[in-house]
Amino acid sequence: MKLQINWGEPVIRREDVLEISIGDLNDFYAAASEVDQLNLFFILLTSLRRYLDLGDRERAAHLSFLAAYYLFTPLTPPGSWELSMHYIRQAVALNPREEYREWVPLMEAGN
Repeated sequence: MKLQINWGEPVIRREDVLEISIGDLNDFYAAASEVDQLNLFFILLTSLRRYLDLGDRERAAHLSFLAAYYLFTPLTPPGSWELSMHYIRQAVALNPREEYREWVPLMEAGN
């Protein structure tokens, strides 16, 4: 899936959320400007908040997983380990999929 920044609607469409992979995040990061690399994180957070508010645990879990991965691997801002741990634990609490659980010990090891 090709990720894009949409200033008019900063929430990822319901039908697109579960289609986003970590490969999509990596591709976006590699091609985007530094500003858009950061903006994508805020779109992930805005979308996460929306789906949490709607009670859509499956989408919220996936967005939390994506936020954790994006912080931990490509973005790595100050505090990335602590923040990524928060979001990966949230993802597992919302939906304990194996895909999410397998990242917990990787992130616990630190970056």
